[in-house]
Amino acid sequence: MAEKPMGNFKTAVNELMNGKVRTDDDPQPYSEAQSFESSDFRAPSSLNYGPRESEGAPSVFASDLIIEGMVKSKSDIRLNGYIKGDVSCGGSIVSTGTIDGNIDCTNVTLSGSTINGNINVRGSVNLDSSSAVTGDIIANSLIADGKIKGNVVLKESISLKPNAALHGNVKAKNIAIESGTTLVGNIEIKAATQTPEIVPVTATAPSVSQAPFASTVSAHSDSPAPASAPAATSMADLLARKDALKDSIAKKDE
Repeated sequence: MAEKPMGNFKTAVNELMNGKVRTDDDPQPYSEAQSFESSDFRAPSSLNYGPRESEGAPSVFASDLIIEGMVKSKSDIRLNGYIKGDVSCGGSIVSTGTIDGNIDCTNVTLSGSTINGNINVRGSVNLDSSSAVTGDIIANSLIADGKIKGNVVLKESISLKPNAALHGNVKAKNIAIESGTTLVGNIEIKAATQTPEIVPVTATAPSVSQAPFASTVSAHSDSPAPASAPAATSMADLLARKDALKDSIAKKDE
């Protein structure tokens, strides 16, 4: 008599599991040694469902992919879809999609992309003419040919291309604006801080020729007055003294 199909199936499974599955022909109940928790049972090494470390390959998000929540990656990110949440990665982000959230990474390249959030990167930000950012940008450098609505703070330089439209304040060391750019806001160009050169100065007394008055005659000086000095008394005074002296002598003779 042929075996039932179910019996054949159980027999085949039992052979694969090395007798770990009980069949109808096996009158013995499961033993501890026959359970799946037995120490001699091992899952195939090719099946590993645990977490895996990133091997450096970029994370690619397809154009029809929608993600709601925070996205973190150790590697680069290539975004073609939509993310509603903050995005953080240890590498660079290249986006042709939309991000409604803040970005924190090394470099950002936007091509036909829309960002509604702040961008904070350690390297550079590059926007093409079909990209738009609504939020502040903090980076080392910025090259923009698209639209930015927010303040921009850069450690180095900013370059605004002909199609760029920036509504916000700019702070950078160097700025280049091409013809056709729209810029509404304040610009602060802060050059590198330079330590002023300190020149030592030695204080010296002025020479006689530099003094306001070249010489001063002391009242107790025995030196004769210079020849160019004006007379102490006038001729009229001398004549008056002479007449007074004559009168005095005449009075004595009397």
